[in-house]
Amino acid sequence: METTQDTQQTMWAPLPQPEPDAAPKRKRSKRRPNIKKLLPSFPKKDQRHSGKGATGVDNAAATRKRAKSVVDVLGYKALLPNGVAWLGADEWSLTLHISDINYVAAGQERQEDLLDMWAKYLNSYGAGTRIQETVLNRVLDDRDVAQMLQKRYQNDGLDRWREDFNGIVRDTLNNNSGNTVTEKFITITVQEPDREKAEATLLRMGNEATANLRTLDDCKADVLDREARLQVLSNITRPREPYLFDEKRFAPNKRLRTHDHVAPWSITNTTKSGPLMLTSNGNTTYHQSIWVRDYPAWLSDTIVADLTEIKADIVTSLHLEPFEQVDGAAVVQRQIAELEMQVIDEQKKADKRGYDREMIPQRLKDADAEAKAMRDELKSSNQKVFSSLFTVGISAPTRERLDEVVKTALTVIRKHSCQAELTSYMQRDALTSELPLGIRALPMRRTLTTASAAIIVPFTTQELFQPGGNFTGINQQSGNAVVADRTKNSNYNGFILGESGSGKGVAGKHEIMNVITSRPNDEVIIIDPEREYEPLVDAFNGSVVRIHAGSDDRINPLDIDFNDTAGGNPIANKSERLLDMLSTLVGGSQGLTGTQRSIVDRCLVDLYTAYSASPAGTPNPTLTDLRDKLIATDRTDAQDVADALEIYTTGSLNTFANQTSVNTNNRLISYDIHQLGPELQTFGMMVILEDLWQRVVANRAAKRRTWVYIDEFHLLFGHPFSAEYFKNFYKRARKYGAVPTGITQDIDELLQSHEAKMMLSNSKYLYLLGQSNTNADILSALLDLSADQRGYLENVSPGTGIVKSGNAIVPVDGRMPDDSDLFALYDTKFED
Repeated sequence: METTQDTQQTMWAPLPQPEPDAAPKRKRSKRRPNIKKLLPSFPKKDQRHSGKGATGVDNAAATRKRAKSVVDVLGYKALLPNGVAWLGADEWSLTLHISDINYVAAGQERQEDLLDMWAKYLNSYGAGTRIQETVLNRVLDDRDVAQMLQKRYQNDGLDRWREDFNGIVRDTLNNNSGNTVTEKFITITVQEPDREKAEATLLRMGNEATANLRTLDDCKADVLDREARLQVLSNITRPREPYLFDEKRFAPNKRLRTHDHVAPWSITNTTKSGPLMLTSNGNTTYHQSIWVRDYPAWLSDTIVADLTEIKADIVTSLHLEPFEQVDGAAVVQRQIAELEMQVIDEQKKADKRGYDREMIPQRLKDADAEAKAMRDELKSSNQKVFSSLFTVGISAPTRERLDEVVKTALTVIRKHSCQAELTSYMQRDALTSELPLGIRALPMRRTLTTASAAIIVPFTTQELFQPGGNFTGINQQSGNAVVADRTKNSNYNGFILGESGSGKGVAGKHEIMNVITSRPNDEVIIIDPEREYEPLVDAFNGSVVRIHAGSDDRINPLDIDFNDTAGGNPIANKSERLLDMLSTLVGGSQGLTGTQRSIVDRCLVDLYTAYSASPAGTPNPTLTDLRDKLIATDRTDAQDVADALEIYTTGSLNTFANQTSVNTNNRLISYDIHQLGPELQTFGMMVILEDLWQRVVANRAAKRRTWVYIDEFHLLFGHPFSAEYFKNFYKRARKYGAVPTGITQDIDELLQSHEAKMMLSNSKYLYLLGQSNTNADILSALLDLSADQRGYLENVSPGTGIVKSGNAIVPVDGRMPDDSDLFALYDTKFED
């Protein structure tokens, strides 16, 4: 129902009616209802398009009926569970969510490459298809963001640390954060009279777009289903309102339509020219739309990025409809002919008034020159012509705030030499056009070539906010919270790198704290060469295992888990790893000879075969058992290995010759190797890694994730066998739910190892803190960082740097207040 009062026009939501995506309510009568009358009238199969109601270049809005209710403003007729929307007539659309890429921070050469790839993507669409690029910028309340990051108290003895963390988050967000979330979407619209064909076509195009966009710096695209697509609409039409749609509860509900979950309760025109008032549940949102009318020939590629930097709820929407190249050239030629006629008319007027014939409006000259340049460009390239519509929608909780943001947005648009104006008297059609549904309700159009369309690139400042991840700090570019969930990456491997005093120790301990206090089912293992983590482990009720000569804590390197079947036979797997370990211990620089390896392997297989057949509770074989077995072979090569093992079994270095004595039931364990002598250091590290691997295997069987932190990581690569061992651990970690993290300051020494270099380049998580000039150059070349990104690595404050998680690379400020309890726990300064 629509009511009119002087200058106000209010649109109320009608009573709920059954719609295509909800089954109709059954009437209470003996007669069964006519289902065909209750269901929507989808286009009939094989029905040919008559032209009426179709979206074309010139008649898209002319044939669209005026909205009579808030449901009509939404524009779509039905939304199917797979996310395909029926827009009416024979039009259907599908929306994809696309991830951001490092475009703004990339170097100029890389930006040109990305623009070229984006242009090729747009050029891949043919006539009869429309593309809508939507960038949704939302401002979250400080309390909402803090609530998302707050740690819940669990009464497990660690709540004092959760409380301190929650206070740090609140203070950080209040003082620094912009709390904006920017999301990008692509909506594809096709014309197809048959529903099944339309669904198949759109889903195929969605899969093709996902594959094509992956080449664009691994940009991820996901097709939105009905529930996800409705949430995007709700964020625009019902800001600050909870989203309550649930697919499972909706399906059996016969009375509600999807529109009822996203449409405002009422839409009111404050004046005939706008803005709109969207009211839901007592909350009012003011909404104003802007149409970007003209663009300069040298349009900047940062117009969308600059608009998203405004801390406000803003929707930028660019509709593009491609012509076939022949048709596009004809359209441009027709425009040139029309402009030439206008030029002739102006010249005739000048002749009558006695003016110089060249004194015609500059605007007309520019338009004529631009059209002819476009014609020449089309002739010399494979570009297409697009019919475009560019709108900007702004929402605010008050009229005063709306007017303020509108002025700012107009200033930003004009800064790029674009002409823009409010969509007076067409605010509702403009709102419909802003929604990522593929509907161009506004009649205005602007012709662009592929290159001109591609320059309005939707990619902006990259953010990293993954709910459920670890809070790392604040994005130095946008002021938004940086939250990384490493378990969402294609692999979980990571490094924390920084020169001495850069804050890498604080960063590593902060992540450990996040895991222990937020992931109660996960376990953490630390390898601590400098006895730096003991205060943290004690504070979080963990266990410290001291590995050195004379320690009461013992680890048996021959412990075996028969559940480790990833590579086939667990005995063969264990024997292979032990051969590498023994090569570092007694084989010298060349390792064991081929004959010695064969003999040791045979002895190990015999020991484990006998152990597997022994009764439950039988202790594992030890190095002493292996030495005895070698002596019993009565072979010279075996005796040489046995003699070399004597000092490590019955001699003074028998640290690893006995049964395991440490309790590994604690979910936080630190291996202290501070006093491990140089003769045992490499072998000791490998024994610890082997014990660690047994723990990972057991945790995998128990569905637990294992986080592993190795400080002074470069020490592992002093010997080729240990380097190879850990490289294999990094390769296998993901399948077993392990999350390994190497921490070091000696990047030069680390990168001298080919294995370490490969591990670093293939790790999806990197926390890069302050670096020397040389190391900054090395990392920039290895990771292909731009000059701007490199600037966040050199001569920076401790605790600041770059976080790379997946494909996101963001400059982060992870500094903590030095008067907090957590910082005091992390700090390792000598004077403190």
